Amino acid sequence: MEINQRIFERFMNIMLSGRKGMSTLVSEQLLKDYSIEQFTLIQQVYKLGTIRVSELAELLYVHKSAVTVRADKLVKKGLLIRERDIEDRRSVYLRLSEAGVEYYETMENKINEFVETIVKDIPKDEMERFLQVFEKIAYHIENYRGEKT
Repeated sequence: MEINQRIFERFMNIMLSGRKGMSTLVSEQLLKDYSIEQFTLIQQVYKLGTIRVSELAELLYVHKSAVTVRADKLVKKGLLIRERDIEDRRSVYLRLSEAGVEYYETMENKINEFVETIVKDIPKDEMERFLQVFEKIAYHIENYRGEKT
């Protein structure tokens, strides 16, 4: 059991420092005027199209109010358009404006270039093995129900 605990601690430390490091680098060097959370919101709306705020909150694992706050800022900056459902005024939809689509596509290209420089020296087979293990860990975390082994 001790070795599994050490492995998990290493995994958690790598995850936390890697996420923080990537977030900081991407925010400071690429996004500048926007947070990672705002960019992620834009990314999801770009990929999914017009979407309800409540559905977006569920996808992003955040409360609906967090999406509303982020969306408000992006609406003011002209990247998102907010629309109310004609039949249910409580339902609010978000979609990207033309400026939002342009911003996302530009940033996606820059982020892809950035990621390529980060992983260029890691062989593809190592990256694939890493992702497979990472996916297994994510699967087990997502499906954990408190069982004891």
